Amino acid sequence: MINEEKVILMTHAALYEDRKGKRQLKIAGYFRHDYLSVNLLAGWFWGTVSFAAGLTLWGVCNMEYLMNNLHKMDLKEFGLTIGLLYLLFVLVYLCLLYGVYSFRYHAAKRSVGTYAHTLKKISDIYAQEEKLRRKGADTLTEDMNHDRIT
Repeated sequence: MINEEKVILMTHAALYEDRKGKRQLKIAGYFRHDYLSVNLLAGWFWGTVSFAAGLTLWGVCNMEYLMNNLHKMDLKEFGLTIGLLYLLFVLVYLCLLYGVYSFRYHAAKRSVGTYAHTLKKISDIYAQEEKLRRKGADTLTEDMNHDRIT
């Protein structure tokens, strides 16, 4: 006989694995510190690339001004200003990424915890069915032994 509760739980587990579960299980496979470190390092790299692209675009757009005033500019101050803007940009960007990835990690852990609870329920149902099947098999063999003796 089909256990409807087991079928429902297995369907929920399969749907979870097929949809958002792949990503959530992958995230939950990391330790929190490792997950955040990897993503912040990647964020720092792409943030640096973005800043360099933006700086290049700004330089191209203001090329005429830069060429006309290059000899008048204090290049040391200009470099320090760009460096400080870079540090400010990266710090703000990494703080935002830290918040986003912390939220994603905790959401994944909660989600995977619910999934693990569902799997535990399925396991318990299988254990109950196995226990009932063994109990039924034991009574059947006892009946067969009594028939042979008498």
